[in-house]
Amino acid sequence: MSNISQSVLEYQRSHLYRLAASPYPEWSLSALCAASLPAAARSAPAMPHLGVMMGFSAVFAGSGYMKYMNDAENGSGTTTSWSLLYLFLNLKRTIQQPKPMPSLLAAGVMANLVISGRKTIEYQFGV
Repeated sequence: MSNISQSVLEYQRSHLYRLAASPYPEWSLSALCAASLPAAARSAPAMPHLGVMMGFSAVFAGSGYMKYMNDAENGSGTTTSWSLLYLFLNLKRTIQQPKPMPSLLAAGVMANLVISGRKTIEYQFGV
């Protein structure tokens, strides 16, 4: 009998698994963060600070680069942790003051959290 559970086998055959090994979700989110820099610079309502957006753009670009260099486990872990950090810092403000750009950023971060978070759980816990 194999040590791999049925749910892990199903996940490894899924489109989500292949997407979690690709750098493109992180690079897309990095580009979205970079595109939001003008709104952050003018302190638009519900937008994070300019320096915060620059930092998140750089971190997501870096985690995509990790995946590009065939280190999907560490790239996914970095994306998962920084996505959670972004949501902890900004989700309440985004919900209280719904504006298009902050809402789009939160949706992109949540999408990346789902993609990379599942990979991280599979790698760390074998689930």
